[in-house]
Amino acid sequence: MANRKFVSEFGLNMLNGLRLLLQQEHLSLIDQTGIKPHIYIISRRPRISIVPESIKCEGDLISGIFRKQIKDTFEEIPFKTNNYLGTTDLTFKSEYPYTEYEVIDNKTQKLLANGKSALLLAKLNPDYQAHLDLEILYVGQSYGVEGARTAGERLKKHETLQGIYSEAIRKSPDQEIWLFVSEFEEILLASFDGRHDEYETTEDQDNTHIKNVLNNEMTEQQKINFTEAALIRHFQPPYNKIYKDTFPNPAHKTYSECYDIDLNMVCVELQTDELAFRFWSENVPPNWLHFCSFPLHSKEERMYMFEIDGEVAL
Repeated sequence: MANRKFVSEFGLNMLNGLRLLLQQEHLSLIDQTGIKPHIYIISRRPRISIVPESIKCEGDLISGIFRKQIKDTFEEIPFKTNNYLGTTDLTFKSEYPYTEYEVIDNKTQKLLANGKSALLLAKLNPDYQAHLDLEILYVGQSYGVEGARTAGERLKKHETLQGIYSEAIRKSPDQEIWLFVSEFEEILLASFDGRHDEYETTEDQDNTHIKNVLNNEMTEQQKINFTEAALIRHFQPPYNKIYKDTFPNPAHKTYSECYDIDLNMVCVELQTDELAFRFWSENVPPNWLHFCSFPLHSKEERMYMFEIDGEVAL
């Protein structure tokens, strides 16, 4: 086991900020919301539809049935929820394949609500959220060349995204394909371990290291490069090829600045609780928060910055 290299060690954590879950036909919403996403994720889940004739509005309650398609069979998901629409004189509309809906006020003919059946299910009750888990198929960058971020119109023409999107639909017609886009922001992590008697560097070298990290900002492109790579390594999506088994690696130029400023580790936090779904893959179980942490150096080369008495404290 290696000794501490520095008293002061640093890591970079990328945390997802503004985020959006949508489908192919609504890519223009990205521009309308003002989100300038760094990362996009192609995912899928069983098709959620609603049974229009099952909807009943009685007093303060609205009830009905959703359906979850699993290959050639359907699992019924009954629901009952409070009526906050201000009237019981309603018409509920949904046309085949019943994955979208509209609610009309019969007196005024006003549209009171509309959207995707799956998103409606997500709003009704936390107990239904197990039906909404999304399997990650592909992780990619929506970050443009020379720092120009890719917005909705550019994603419509993104060949990799469109190709995988089409193939996923062809191979799993019983499932819906969903696109998750998100901005990411950085948080600098630091640890100061003065308990050891020996370090591989002097106090002056440690001070130089601190200044090097604090005074040399990594480019945004390199931060997004390692964010993409970390998510691919963590989830092992079936449509990704690179980074599955080769991250982190000092030979990769796309995130070489991590090594240039001598970071100890990088990590990525992916949160989805606000959107009422959990990500998962064949390698990772469903969770509201995925924390992907990667030391940039081997255990023999350098001690992990959050390691205390042989145990990782983070």
